[in-house]
Amino acid sequence: MNVSKLRDDEVRSPIERLLRFLEKCASGGFFGKVVVSFQNGRVCDVKIEQTKKLDEL
Repeated sequence: MNVSKLRDDEVRSPIERLLRFLEKCASGGFFGKVVVSFQNGRVCDVKIEQTKKLDEL
């Protein structure tokens, strides 16, 4: 398969994809928790808990 035809996400490592996701959360004003689970030294699961401040309800 030609690498130039792959989507950007398919070329990046899981850690690079995770960092890009966290950067988007930070720049977008995310309020909540992100829990990253590892198995055998590799990212296997990302749990996202988004919350609202009381004044946003």
